[in-house]
Amino acid sequence: MAAATGAPTMPRAHVPTIDEVLADPAASHWMKDALRSALARDPVNVANDAAFLCALLDKRADAAMEAGRAAVAATAPQVER
Repeated sequence: MAAATGAPTMPRAHVPTIDEVLADPAASHWMKDALRSALARDPVNVANDAAFLCALLDKRADAAMEAGRAAVAATAPQVER
């Protein structure tokens, strides 16, 4: 995991190029749109914004997972010991 964002790290040798992602039919439209938009911006600013976006989305995903766990726990039958 990356220390700053909690995002998983991937060795650079395994990261596809931007052109490969743009040509990949399995890549989401959202990802392709984000990449096209990023190409028109300063790469350092884009990287900083992307890291912040990652942190925000990680936090949102964590909250959704916790809410799901709480919902399951609330409906699970209680076992007496």
